[in-house]
Amino acid sequence: MDQDPVPQPAGRCTAAHIEDPTPCQGPHDAVTILDGTGNAATGCEHHGARMLASIDGARIEPGSVVGAATRAFAAAQTIRPFCWYEDSPRTEPSQLSHAENARPV
Repeated sequence: MDQDPVPQPAGRCTAAHIEDPTPCQGPHDAVTILDGTGNAATGCEHHGARMLASIDGARIEPGSVVGAATRAFAAAQTIRPFCWYEDSPRTEPSQLSHAENARPV
């Protein structure tokens, strides 16, 4: 998340990564994602979860949809960082979801 975000195509929330092909789901202000330096992006619940899963130290705040932040947080635990790049093998802990890293070995 930069101070000057890349403009999104029409109909996409600001939490949607420019290379993530999935459509928004729900209002574009359902949640707010904050990175470790205080930059914020509002987004739909779907892209909020994906962004939260992809940024180390990010946190989520409620937006316009009751319960969306809680659901997005729960979903982010099972989403791999930058999940739209699933065409390469993922074996490093930084490439796995929080849930995968929490499994006993």
